[in-house]
Amino acid sequence: MFPKNVDGRIDDPAAGWKGRALWTTSGTRTNFHLEGGKENRPKAIKLQLRPNPLAR
Repeated sequence: MFPKNVDGRIDDPAAGWKGRALWTTSGTRTNFHLEGGKENRPKAIKLQLRPNPLAR
């Protein structure tokens, strides 16, 4: 993954940590070097971080 930018968002304040996420894109300026060639498109990735490993 090659993150170009990172954006933190709170989609639902009432949902606690489940309503918060970091968003990033995986993409480069040279997609033709990756597997899939020119048909390969950048992807949006959502990362959710728990406050502790046992959070439910």
